[in-house]
Amino acid sequence: MRPILVLLAGAAILALPAAAAARPQAHHAAPGFLVVRDASTDNGITGRPVATLVVHGFVLGRVAQEGAVQLYHLRGLLPAQVDGIDVSRRAVTFRRVVQGTEYSGSGFRFRAVGGFWRVVVYGAGVSLYAGGTGRAYLHGSVEYPRGDGDYSVNGGTFVSLPSGVVKRRFGAK
Repeated sequence: MRPILVLLAGAAILALPAAAAARPQAHHAAPGFLVVRDASTDNGITGRPVATLVVHGFVLGRVAQEGAVQLYHLRGLLPAQVDGIDVSRRAVTFRRVVQGTEYSGSGFRFRAVGGFWRVVVYGAGVSLYAGGTGRAYLHGSVEYPRGDGDYSVNGGTFVSLPSGVVKRRFGAK
């Protein structure tokens, strides 16, 4: 009797993965990515943001010249990380509800990984790599349209940043 129970238990364990595979899967969004290279906008840190991203995934970035990044962790567990020699930090609020942190300075890197993020980047010499699903609002220079950097969405060709704000989605729904 005991060997039959062990045999049946083994068969049930082997059948579980097959049953899970046969069950219909929930539709998940296909991840994509956004790459921004050497971007800048007019008036530096006091002007319009170079990029505003709302992403479920991650954002890695660098600000080479004077700039700032505002990081709002909307959902998730891992905190953002910022690394640089001379970086100042202050609390900021988005729409009077969402608390975040603004980091400003020159020559710093930042990382917002895991969860749901709102990232706003100001300044010059901005490079970003975002992955997952989300949307980005990008803005280049009006005064120097050919020297304001470029961007690519989901592996497409790189194009110059626009003089006005343009909205781009990455990752598929």
